Amino acid sequence: MYVTVNHHTYWIEDEGDGPVLLLFHGFTGSLHTFDDLLERLPDQVRTIRVDMPGHAKTGVIGEVTMEQFCHDVNTLLEQLLIPKVHLLGYSMGGRAALTFTVLYPERVKGLLLESASPGLKSSEEQADREAKDRDLAKMISEEGLEAFVSFWENIPLFVTQRNLSVNRKYQLRTERLQHQKEGLIQSLISMGTGKQASMWAYLKDVSIRVVLVTGTEDQKFVRINKEMQQLLPDSKVVKVQGAGHAVHLEDPEFFAKIVNDFVLQ
Repeated sequence: MYVTVNHHTYWIEDEGDGPVLLLFHGFTGSLHTFDDLLERLPDQVRTIRVDMPGHAKTGVIGEVTMEQFCHDVNTLLEQLLIPKVHLLGYSMGGRAALTFTVLYPERVKGLLLESASPGLKSSEEQADREAKDRDLAKMISEEGLEAFVSFWENIPLFVTQRNLSVNRKYQLRTERLQHQKEGLIQSLISMGTGKQASMWAYLKDVSIRVVLVTGTEDQKFVRINKEMQQLLPDSKVVKVQGAGHAVHLEDPEFFAKIVNDFVLQ
């Protein structure tokens, strides 16, 4: 259903009854990123999935910053009369989930971050990444969505996804091709890693339980998760053998077990 908060209209899907699990997908994904997970969750979990700004049915809603998105989500929870949630974010959605937790700690019971980071540590790194994000936005604008998706699905970060079944790869490509190019451009410009404020300094203040999930083949995020664990007061790292960046896609059974334990313990 469509919901309007703070002049932005989002597509969300709200299903089930019980403890609330709020889910944020990654760049070029959609709320359907978590379809396999929902099939494996027990009936006593309520899930709320959001198509992120610039993506899928939410589509082109302007340049929404990470902080503005988190403000919108807080207002959405107020409208739905939900005081607290378990929060799961993948990649870009993980950065959003962590930012939301820092801004609205009273709203979050527990945080599960899949292949996510707190952003970049230095202004130099941020400026360099912001320039690269603008180059990607230019590629989308000039070459079109299909050419960009063909490039994006072959970046080194997703190399292990080549081992997926033909049907699963087709579904993933179809999900990536459903967007409007203007929406992805706005997402890169306003919510890209280079644009986001660094959350590293705030990790020590996150007092809730945090689960950090990454695949063993995603060495960059294995390293980031290790650094994050050292700073977070109450956290554990779960490394999934043989998986890459998209653990939920590459080992859906084990990922569902991690999420079940996270929500129901």
